[in-house]
Amino acid sequence: MVHTLLDAADTADAGQRRLYFLTEAATQAQKRGLPYLRARAEMALQQTMPEWTSIRTESAIPRALIAGQQDRVDAAEDLRTALWLTVPDIHPAMRAQAEAEADGALEGLLRIPRSRINPAGPVFVRPPVEADDDLAVAMQVRGLGLFGLLTAIQLDRIHERFRPDEFEMTAALAHEAVLPEPRARTLARAFCYYWLEEFDAAACVALPQVEQILRELLRSRVPVITVARGPRPGGVDLLGKLLQSMPAAGFPADWSRALELLLVDPDRGMNLRNDILHGLADTPPKHHVALILQAALYLLSHAHGQRMAPDPTA
Repeated sequence: MVHTLLDAADTADAGQRRLYFLTEAATQAQKRGLPYLRARAEMALQQTMPEWTSIRTESAIPRALIAGQQDRVDAAEDLRTALWLTVPDIHPAMRAQAEAEADGALEGLLRIPRSRINPAGPVFVRPPVEADDDLAVAMQVRGLGLFGLLTAIQLDRIHERFRPDEFEMTAALAHEAVLPEPRARTLARAFCYYWLEEFDAAACVALPQVEQILRELLRSRVPVITVARGPRPGGVDLLGKLLQSMPAAGFPADWSRALELLLVDPDRGMNLRNDILHGLADTPPKHHVALILQAALYLLSHAHGQRMAPDPTA
Protein backbone atom coordinates (compact mmCIF):
# COMPACT_ATOMS: atom_id res chain seq x y z
CA MET A 1 0.00 0.00 0.00
CA VAL A 2 2.75 2.44 0.95
CA HIS A 3 4.77 1.65 -2.19
CA THR A 4 1.66 2.18 -4.32
CA LEU A 5 1.07 5.59 -2.75
CA LEU A 6 4.71 6.56 -3.28
CA ASP A 7 4.52 5.47 -6.92
CA ALA A 8 1.33 7.49 -7.36
CA ALA A 9 3.07 10.52 -5.89
CA ASP A 10 5.96 10.11 -8.35
CA THR A 11 3.58 10.21 -11.32
CA ALA A 12 1.37 12.99 -9.96
CA ASP A 13 1.83 16.60 -10.93
CA ALA A 14 3.59 18.72 -8.36
CA GLY A 15 1.11 20.31 -6.06
CA GLN A 16 -1.91 19.20 -4.13
CA ARG A 17 -2.27 15.66 -5.55
CA ARG A 18 1.40 14.84 -4.94
CA LEU A 19 1.16 16.31 -1.43
CA TYR A 20 -1.89 14.16 -0.70
CA PHE A 21 -0.26 10.89 -1.86
CA LEU A 22 2.95 11.56 0.09
CA THR A 23 1.06 12.51 3.22
CA GLU A 24 -1.06 9.36 3.01
CA ALA A 25 2.07 7.26 2.38
CA ALA A 26 3.77 8.70 5.46
CA THR A 27 0.64 8.14 7.54
CA GLN A 28 0.24 4.51 6.46
CA ALA A 29 3.94 3.83 6.98
CA GLN A 30 3.71 5.23 10.49
CA LYS A 31 0.65 3.09 11.30
CA ARG A 32 2.34 -0.07 10.02
CA GLY A 33 5.71 0.43 11.68
CA LEU A 34 7.73 1.09 8.51
CA PRO A 35 10.06 3.92 9.54
CA TYR A 36 12.27 3.72 6.43
CA LEU A 37 9.27 4.23 4.13
CA ARG A 38 7.93 7.01 6.34
CA ALA A 39 11.33 8.75 6.12
CA ARG A 40 11.28 8.37 2.34
CA ALA A 41 7.80 9.93 2.15
CA GLU A 42 8.75 12.79 4.46
CA MET A 43 11.91 13.55 2.51
CA ALA A 44 9.79 13.78 -0.63
CA LEU A 45 7.33 16.01 1.22
CA GLN A 46 10.15 18.44 1.96
CA GLN A 47 10.76 18.87 -1.73
CA THR A 48 7.09 19.32 -2.59
CA MET A 49 5.78 22.85 -2.65
CA PRO A 50 1.97 22.76 -2.79
CA GLU A 51 0.18 25.00 -5.26
CA TRP A 52 -1.80 26.39 -2.33
CA THR A 53 0.04 27.86 0.61
CA SER A 54 -2.95 29.25 2.41
CA ILE A 55 -6.63 29.57 1.68
CA ARG A 56 -8.37 32.73 2.82
CA THR A 57 -12.11 33.08 2.85
CA GLU A 58 -14.16 36.02 4.01
CA SER A 59 -17.69 35.30 5.11
CA ALA A 60 -20.19 36.63 7.58
CA ILE A 61 -20.93 34.68 10.75
CA PRO A 62 -24.20 32.78 10.21
CA ARG A 63 -27.15 34.41 11.93
CA ALA A 64 -28.06 31.15 13.65
CA LEU A 65 -24.62 31.01 15.24
CA ILE A 66 -24.91 34.62 16.42
CA ALA A 67 -28.33 33.89 17.87
CA GLY A 68 -26.95 30.82 19.64
CA GLN A 69 -24.24 32.85 21.34
CA GLN A 70 -26.76 35.47 22.41
CA ASP A 71 -29.21 32.84 23.68
CA ARG A 72 -26.56 31.46 26.04
CA VAL A 73 -26.23 34.87 27.65
CA ASP A 74 -30.00 35.36 27.75
CA ALA A 75 -30.38 32.04 29.59
CA ALA A 76 -28.06 33.14 32.43
CA GLU A 77 -29.78 33.98 35.68
CA ASP A 78 -27.35 36.75 36.64
CA LEU A 79 -24.29 38.69 35.49
CA ARG A 80 -21.69 36.40 37.00
CA THR A 81 -23.25 33.29 35.43
CA ALA A 82 -23.35 35.02 32.05
CA LEU A 83 -19.64 35.81 32.31
CA TRP A 84 -18.76 32.16 32.99
CA LEU A 85 -20.91 31.03 30.06
CA THR A 86 -18.55 32.78 27.63
CA VAL A 87 -15.90 30.16 28.43
CA PRO A 88 -16.26 26.51 27.27
CA ASP A 89 -14.52 23.63 29.06
CA ILE A 90 -12.58 22.62 25.94
CA HIS A 91 -11.12 25.44 23.89
CA PRO A 92 -12.84 25.30 20.46
CA ALA A 93 -9.67 26.19 18.54
CA MET A 94 -7.85 23.29 20.20
CA ARG A 95 -10.74 20.81 20.28
CA ALA A 96 -9.43 18.56 17.48
CA GLN A 97 -6.05 18.24 19.15
CA ALA A 98 -7.52 17.60 22.60
CA GLU A 99 -9.91 14.93 21.31
CA ALA A 100 -7.26 13.26 19.14
CA GLU A 101 -4.85 13.06 22.07
CA ALA A 102 -7.60 11.61 24.25
CA ASP A 103 -8.48 8.99 21.62
CA GLY A 104 -4.90 8.25 20.63
CA ALA A 105 -5.73 9.18 17.04
CA LEU A 106 -2.43 10.78 16.10
CA GLU A 107 -2.54 10.31 12.35
CA GLY A 108 -3.35 12.13 9.16
CA LEU A 109 -2.06 15.27 7.50
CA LEU A 110 -2.01 17.37 10.68
CA ARG A 111 -0.57 14.57 12.85
CA ILE A 112 2.72 13.92 11.09
CA PRO A 113 5.35 15.81 13.12
CA ARG A 114 7.06 17.83 10.40
CA SER A 115 6.81 21.30 11.84
CA ARG A 116 10.28 22.31 10.75
CA ILE A 117 10.34 21.03 7.19
CA ASN A 118 12.95 22.65 4.99
CA PRO A 119 10.99 23.52 1.83
CA ALA A 120 14.19 23.83 -0.18
CA GLY A 121 15.14 20.19 0.58
CA PRO A 122 16.58 17.72 0.16
CA VAL A 123 18.19 17.41 3.61
CA PHE A 124 15.83 15.55 5.95
CA VAL A 125 15.62 17.05 9.42
CA ARG A 126 13.44 15.22 11.92
CA PRO A 127 11.78 17.67 14.34
CA PRO A 128 11.21 16.81 18.01
CA VAL A 129 8.46 14.28 18.57
CA GLU A 130 6.47 16.79 20.62
CA ALA A 131 6.70 19.51 17.97
CA ASP A 132 3.41 20.79 16.59
CA ASP A 133 2.81 20.82 12.87
CA ASP A 134 3.03 24.28 11.31
CA LEU A 135 -0.23 23.85 9.40
CA ALA A 136 -2.03 22.61 12.52
CA VAL A 137 -0.79 25.60 14.51
CA ALA A 138 -1.80 28.02 11.75
CA MET A 139 -5.30 26.54 11.80
CA GLN A 140 -5.42 26.83 15.60
CA VAL A 141 -4.44 30.50 15.44
CA ARG A 142 -7.10 31.09 12.79
CA GLY A 143 -9.55 29.27 15.04
CA LEU A 144 -8.60 31.60 17.88
CA GLY A 145 -9.54 34.56 15.73
CA LEU A 146 -12.92 33.07 14.83
CA PHE A 147 -13.55 32.20 18.46
CA GLY A 148 -12.77 35.81 19.35
CA LEU A 149 -15.55 37.01 17.05
CA LEU A 150 -18.04 34.75 18.84
CA THR A 151 -16.75 35.86 22.25
CA ALA A 152 -17.21 39.49 21.25
CA ILE A 153 -20.83 38.73 20.36
CA GLN A 154 -21.39 37.30 23.83
CA LEU A 155 -19.69 40.19 25.62
CA ASP A 156 -21.81 42.65 23.65
CA ARG A 157 -24.93 40.74 24.65
CA ILE A 158 -23.89 40.83 28.31
CA HIS A 159 -23.60 44.59 28.06
CA GLU A 160 -26.96 44.90 26.29
CA ARG A 161 -28.76 42.76 28.85
CA PHE A 162 -27.18 43.72 32.18
CA ARG A 163 -25.64 47.16 31.51
CA PRO A 164 -23.11 46.50 34.30
CA ASP A 165 -21.18 49.38 35.77
CA GLU A 166 -17.73 49.24 37.37
CA PHE A 167 -19.10 48.31 40.81
CA GLU A 168 -21.30 45.48 39.52
CA MET A 169 -18.46 44.03 37.48
CA THR A 170 -16.14 44.27 40.49
CA ALA A 171 -18.60 42.29 42.60
CA ALA A 172 -18.96 39.64 39.89
CA LEU A 173 -15.22 39.20 39.34
CA ALA A 174 -13.75 39.53 42.83
CA HIS A 175 -12.27 36.50 44.59
CA GLU A 176 -10.73 36.79 48.05
CA ALA A 177 -7.59 34.79 47.29
CA VAL A 178 -7.05 35.11 43.53
CA LEU A 179 -8.47 38.53 42.68
CA PRO A 180 -9.06 40.76 45.73
CA GLU A 181 -11.42 43.68 45.36
CA PRO A 182 -8.83 46.35 44.40
CA ARG A 183 -7.55 44.21 41.53
CA ALA A 184 -11.07 43.12 40.62
CA ARG A 185 -11.96 46.80 40.26
CA THR A 186 -9.01 47.22 37.87
CA LEU A 187 -10.16 44.29 35.74
CA ALA A 188 -13.73 45.61 35.85
CA ARG A 189 -12.46 48.86 34.35
CA ALA A 190 -10.94 46.87 31.49
CA PHE A 191 -14.41 45.49 30.67
CA CYS A 192 -15.88 48.98 30.88
CA TYR A 193 -13.20 50.31 28.52
CA TYR A 194 -14.03 47.43 26.15
CA TRP A 195 -17.72 48.32 26.09
CA LEU A 196 -16.78 51.95 25.44
CA GLU A 197 -14.70 50.68 22.46
CA GLU A 198 -11.49 51.93 24.09
CA PHE A 199 -9.72 48.77 23.02
CA ASP A 200 -6.15 49.93 23.68
CA ALA A 201 -7.01 50.84 27.25
CA ALA A 202 -8.97 47.63 27.79
CA ALA A 203 -6.09 45.43 26.63
CA CYS A 204 -3.39 47.30 28.54
CA VAL A 205 -5.40 47.19 31.77
CA ALA A 206 -6.49 43.54 31.45
CA LEU A 207 -3.22 41.87 30.44
CA PRO A 208 -1.34 42.37 33.75
CA GLN A 209 -4.40 41.11 35.62
CA VAL A 210 -4.44 37.91 33.54
CA GLU A 211 -0.84 37.25 34.58
CA GLN A 212 -1.55 38.02 38.23
CA ILE A 213 -4.64 35.79 38.35
CA LEU A 214 -2.74 32.88 36.83
CA ARG A 215 0.18 33.32 39.24
CA GLU A 216 -2.16 33.22 42.23
CA LEU A 217 -3.95 30.14 40.86
CA LEU A 218 -0.67 28.27 40.42
CA ARG A 219 1.05 29.42 43.59
CA SER A 220 -0.24 26.55 45.76
CA ARG A 221 0.38 23.86 43.11
CA VAL A 222 3.70 24.55 41.38
CA PRO A 223 6.71 26.77 42.19
CA VAL A 224 6.23 30.26 40.75
CA ILE A 225 8.78 32.13 42.87
CA THR A 226 12.52 31.44 43.07
CA VAL A 227 14.06 32.34 46.43
CA ALA A 228 17.41 34.14 46.41
CA ARG A 229 20.32 31.88 47.41
CA GLY A 230 23.72 33.38 47.94
CA PRO A 231 24.79 35.38 44.89
CA ARG A 232 21.92 33.93 42.87
CA PRO A 233 19.00 36.39 42.86
CA GLY A 234 15.43 35.28 43.30
CA GLY A 235 12.67 35.93 40.83
CA VAL A 236 9.06 35.49 39.84
CA ASP A 237 7.91 33.40 36.90
CA LEU A 238 6.52 35.56 34.11
CA LEU A 239 3.51 34.82 31.95
CA GLY A 240 5.18 32.48 29.45
CA LYS A 241 6.53 30.18 32.16
CA LEU A 242 3.26 30.36 34.07
CA LEU A 243 1.27 29.22 31.04
CA GLN A 244 3.65 26.32 30.44
CA SER A 245 3.24 25.30 34.10
CA MET A 246 -0.55 24.97 33.85
CA PRO A 247 -0.66 21.27 32.80
CA ALA A 248 1.71 20.31 35.63
CA ALA A 249 -0.72 22.00 38.02
CA GLY A 250 -3.62 19.96 36.65
CA PHE A 251 -5.16 22.54 34.31
CA PRO A 252 -6.28 21.45 30.80
CA ALA A 253 -3.46 21.40 28.28
CA ASP A 254 -5.72 22.67 25.48
CA TRP A 255 -6.41 25.94 27.30
CA SER A 256 -2.77 26.25 28.33
CA ARG A 257 -1.63 25.99 24.72
CA ALA A 258 -4.41 28.24 23.44
CA LEU A 259 -3.47 30.99 25.90
CA GLU A 260 0.19 30.55 25.02
CA LEU A 261 -0.57 31.06 21.32
CA LEU A 262 -2.80 33.99 22.14
CA LEU A 263 -0.52 35.86 24.53
CA VAL A 264 3.17 34.95 24.41
CA ASP A 265 4.15 32.85 21.38
CA PRO A 266 6.26 35.15 19.17
CA ASP A 267 6.97 32.50 16.54
CA ARG A 268 3.58 31.31 15.30
CA GLY A 269 1.05 32.75 17.75
CA MET A 270 -0.69 36.10 18.18
CA ASN A 271 1.75 37.19 20.91
CA LEU A 272 -0.73 39.83 22.12
CA ARG A 273 0.74 40.35 25.57
CA ASN A 274 4.24 41.14 24.30
CA ASP A 275 3.18 43.13 21.24
CA ILE A 276 0.63 45.29 23.10
CA LEU A 277 2.46 45.95 26.36
CA HIS A 278 5.78 46.58 24.62
CA GLY A 279 4.20 49.05 22.21
CA LEU A 280 4.90 46.90 19.14
CA ALA A 281 1.33 46.84 17.81
CA ASP A 282 -1.35 49.32 16.84
CA THR A 283 -4.73 49.34 18.56
CA PRO A 284 -5.80 45.68 18.72
CA PRO A 285 -9.05 44.71 17.01
CA LYS A 286 -12.14 44.19 19.12
CA HIS A 287 -12.17 40.39 18.89
CA HIS A 288 -8.55 40.16 20.05
CA VAL A 289 -9.38 42.20 23.14
CA ALA A 290 -12.42 39.98 23.70
CA LEU A 291 -10.06 36.99 23.83
CA ILE A 292 -7.86 38.72 26.42
CA LEU A 293 -10.87 39.43 28.63
CA GLN A 294 -12.06 35.87 28.14
CA ALA A 295 -8.66 34.57 29.27
CA ALA A 296 -9.21 36.37 32.57
CA LEU A 297 -12.73 34.91 32.83
CA TYR A 298 -11.48 31.39 32.15
CA LEU A 299 -8.89 31.56 34.92
CA LEU A 300 -11.34 33.17 37.34
CA SER A 301 -13.93 30.49 36.60
CA HIS A 302 -11.57 27.97 38.19
CA ALA A 303 -11.12 30.16 41.25
CA HIS A 304 -14.89 30.56 41.60
CA GLY A 305 -15.50 26.81 41.38
CA GLN A 306 -17.24 26.86 38.01
CA ARG A 307 -15.05 24.02 36.74
CA MET A 308 -13.69 20.81 38.16
CA ALA A 309 -10.78 21.44 40.53
CA PRO A 310 -7.42 20.83 38.79
CA ASP A 311 -5.81 17.51 39.63
CA PRO A 312 -2.06 18.06 40.20
CA THR A 313 -1.48 14.31 39.75
CA ALA A 314 -3.22 14.16 36.34
